[in-house]
Amino acid sequence: MARPDKISRFLPLTFANGNSVRRFGKHCPQCRAMVGAEHMEGLASLMHGKIYLSAEACCPQCEQRFPVACVITDDKRVHRVLLPLWMFRLWMKSATRHDPQPINNDKWDLEQADSAPKGLMLPADADVLRSEEILGRFQGEPISAWIEYQGQRFVFDRAAPGNNLALAASELLLEGRLIYRQQ
Repeated sequence: MARPDKISRFLPLTFANGNSVRRFGKHCPQCRAMVGAEHMEGLASLMHGKIYLSAEACCPQCEQRFPVACVITDDKRVHRVLLPLWMFRLWMKSATRHDPQPINNDKWDLEQADSAPKGLMLPADADVLRSEEILGRFQGEPISAWIEYQGQRFVFDRAAPGNNLALAASELLLEGRLIYRQQ
């Protein structure tokens, strides 16, 4: 059962469309300083394609305490909750009663994350041999069925419309928009 905790421990949360909420903040109503998720205590959960957040924030500058109740949609827009705060908190407790408690992300080791194998991101002027077979078009440009780079063949896997790229060690990003997988 998820218990109230620092909101930063519930993050990042990723929507089905690939958008991710990694950080969250709100201005203090008294001094207008930005109060981050690490200074908020409550619940956050991804349900029905939206992030529901109910917390109490404490401003690190003026120590003013204030409630935070909002819904974040998959296009990262933050909407106020119009329900009375006590009712929203009651609903959140009920809706998250089967959610697991978040793991402690405060002690992440960035060196381990950097040492993970990553794919290749080719510059625009890379020497690439392209197949004559065209699978289709993406953003008006043709998609070659396969390419060869430094003697290795890569087959087309998927298009990359956004900036949220997670390349596996056997993948290659061509022209910042097409991902090929090593054959």
